[in-house]
Amino acid sequence: MKPKISLIILLLLVSAGSFAQYKVLPNRPFTTLNTAPGFVSINEATFGLGLSGMTYPFSKHFIGLTSVNGYQVNKNIFFGGGIGAYFYESGLLVPLFFDFRYSFNIRSITPYLFGDGGLLINFSDLNTTKLFINPGIGARYAIDRSWALNIGAGVLAQVDGTVRESFFNLKAGITYKF
Repeated sequence: MKPKISLIILLLLVSAGSFAQYKVLPNRPFTTLNTAPGFVSINEATFGLGLSGMTYPFSKHFIGLTSVNGYQVNKNIFFGGGIGAYFYESGLLVPLFFDFRYSFNIRSITPYLFGDGGLLINFSDLNTTKLFINPGIGARYAIDRSWALNIGAGVLAQVDGTVRESFFNLKAGITYKF
């Protein structure tokens, strides 16, 4: 009887010790960004290359920074608003826009679809203010439960009256989940 109890206690201690070592490894990263509803901030650098008809101002290329702040509704859906600065070959345009993201397969690397749309404001000449839309696809890599790196690519189309320009654009940035 004593050897059976001793063997059971030994097995419990060994299994508990093994399980505890697995759970408390300090270098073991979290696998996902926090999926609970809450406030999110996304800051990105972006680059756009004109696709065709690059004879008009603001149609060849741009580089810029944006900041989006919004709300994660559930583990898949995010809505937000953003502002930034796009530096074109012809000058500065300020994007003021809405951002939507839908995430798939929540893991440490999470693919997502995004859609941005709004105004590109030219404070030098308000008559050249443009409307834009920017759909695309991206991926987010979770560093821990609050921080993630993201990269995406899409097509940005902008229009002011009769002139429409299109760009292939790349975005890279960092996401913080409060």
